[in-house]
Amino acid sequence: MTQLSLKRPITDYTKVQTFIGNVIRNKKSFISKRRLQNKKYLDIGCGPNAHENFINLDYQWSPKIDICWDFTKKNLPFDDNYFEGIYTEHCLEHITLNQCEAGMKEFYRVLKVNGILRIVVPDGELYLDSYYRKKNGEDISLPYEEGYISPIARVNGIFREHGHQFIYDFYTFKLLLEKAGFKNIFKVEFGIGKNKELILDTEYRKIESLYIEAYK
Repeated sequence: MTQLSLKRPITDYTKVQTFIGNVIRNKKSFISKRRLQNKKYLDIGCGPNAHENFINLDYQWSPKIDICWDFTKKNLPFDDNYFEGIYTEHCLEHITLNQCEAGMKEFYRVLKVNGILRIVVPDGELYLDSYYRKKNGEDISLPYEEGYISPIARVNGIFREHGHQFIYDFYTFKLLLEKAGFKNIFKVEFGIGKNKELILDTEYRKIESLYIEAYK
């Protein structure tokens, strides 16, 4: 049993955060307009990595989250053409393909014309290519292969562990983005993008990630 400490805020405890999230999720009445004022960038699925100049939205609640929201259940609580940019890192693999397709339409709706969506997800193509190359004799390792009994076990890990629902390649994501209405869809690199405000990429995810930018 976790011991309570007077030196630790009550909202630091996971059970407390889960309880608060279950109470306020998808309820506009719990959104602080003051915290959102004059912010024109949105981070979806930010987790603990909240950013000062962004509206930070996540399914799980924590003290740094601005909006506790499940966009697979309810449309985003913003007007059309609201944001100059949207960033999401290692979030969309946790929902189904159909939910992601619907999500892209919502992201498109709340972006301004010429706004940018920057997506970071695990790169399925990278994992499968690395597996094939290693199987054919190349002296390489799959990302985070240590601790797995074989390369195919690591492939199963990226597809099945951590609550992952779907792992993408660029081609598949490009199709979803085009269906939502996005144009000028590019595969980009870690730390490189059109709008420096959206370069929030986490260094340790670099070796396994697919980076995409798309414009409304």
